[in-house]
Amino acid sequence: MSWIDNLQDASLRGVPFKVDEDEATFGRRMQVHEYPNRDKPCAEDMGRATRRFIVQAYLVGDDYFEQRNNLIEAVEKPGSCKLVHPFYGEKTVTVTDEVRVSHTKDECRMCRDSLSFIESVELSFPKAGIATGMKLTGAATLMNDFLLSAFEAFGLDGLPDFTPIGLMYDASEMFNTVTDAMQYVDSGISAASRLMQGDLSLLLMPPSSGMNFVNQLQAMWRAGTKLNGNVTDLISMVKGLSGITLDTGLAPRGVWKTDSASTQARTHQRNYVAQAIRT
Repeated sequence: MSWIDNLQDASLRGVPFKVDEDEATFGRRMQVHEYPNRDKPCAEDMGRATRRFIVQAYLVGDDYFEQRNNLIEAVEKPGSCKLVHPFYGEKTVTVTDEVRVSHTKDECRMCRDSLSFIESVELSFPKAGIATGMKLTGAATLMNDFLLSAFEAFGLDGLPDFTPIGLMYDASEMFNTVTDAMQYVDSGISAASRLMQGDLSLLLMPPSSGMNFVNQLQAMWRAGTKLNGNVTDLISMVKGLSGITLDTGLAPRGVWKTDSASTQARTHQRNYVAQAIRT
């Protein structure tokens, strides 16, 4: 098989034409930087250069007027198109510059066309999608609002001394659950839980309104680092969190009418603390 057998029939948008000669340009885009007092320049590679194809075509035959008009219509259509190049095969290109069509009295039944193309791709328009960052910001705001609203009713003012002391014991037991569950999953959270356990008297006792407790609680969970790790770490984190949220030590307690007023108050406040940790 000779090289002529490998040539393809030239066409643009399905309109055929003959090729007399062609040329193409290839290479890299280079930005040359020249500096004072330096004899040699620095060349910065900006990527592959645009591939350009120049084709000297001709149309011949008794119907060459019709062929010419079809080719003019093809090159005047907007957007990229399919070019079948006799030497380079099928290409997606954009017609550039002006296409030149010439007739001479010495060449009857034909016209010549000078065509220029650059390689192209179909223009990709953006598609609608979920703005993950905005969704995350909105979810974090909702979480803050929920925690704050859940803790609005928290308060130990006016209660007998033994009621806050009992609540400190309950809260300490809850943080023991967190510390134990997370020590093999995320040491950062486990250490932060242990530190926060030592500050419960400052965070929950009057005159604290409980907002400091919520803020420190969020900081405790943010001390985790395993979410930046691999899938195995994440699975362990999920198991650890499930163990905490389902643990009976953090489950809500019933408030019975037969209980004393101080016991009911302690149970109410304990449930607020447990709900905040679970959330």
